[in-house]
Amino acid sequence: MLNWNYNHQDYLNGGFEPIPPGPHRVRIDNAEEAVSKSGKDMIKLTLDVSGYSGKVFYYMVFVPEYPEQTNKRLGDIYESFGIPQGDLEPLLWIGKVGAAMLSTEVYEGKERSKVDYFLTKQEQEKLPPWQELNPRTAAAGKIVPEMVNLETDVPF
Repeated sequence: MLNWNYNHQDYLNGGFEPIPPGPHRVRIDNAEEAVSKSGKDMIKLTLDVSGYSGKVFYYMVFVPEYPEQTNKRLGDIYESFGIPQGDLEPLLWIGKVGAAMLSTEVYEGKERSKVDYFLTKQEQEKLPPWQELNPRTAAAGKIVPEMVNLETDVPF
């Protein structure tokens, strides 16, 4: 039988420490091709934030009617994360570290963090180095499964 000390307050609080607005180092946890609600191609980025357990999402929508705007936003991602110019293989972006200016917005009655814009490499120099919350996280940004003895529940 499972034994767990369930705390309903953790559920009500959402379980994540709020991310304060301002500049933060971010790491691409996931990047995938998708289609926006308006039917346009996009890349959905899921970002880890240095020192925080919450995630931030960014939707890079390709807008054919405004190529300059689309190229500017895509160029900002390339510059911030050190991704080669013109690289449209989002799976290769996973694990890259850059930085973003975050703010908060209210969405469906709840406050959440959002990306205002990405910071250049020069602007990132002022930020502290990446702070990992989980020491088991691999360099590519993915959690490495820990070997556990199932009889004792102790890591090897």
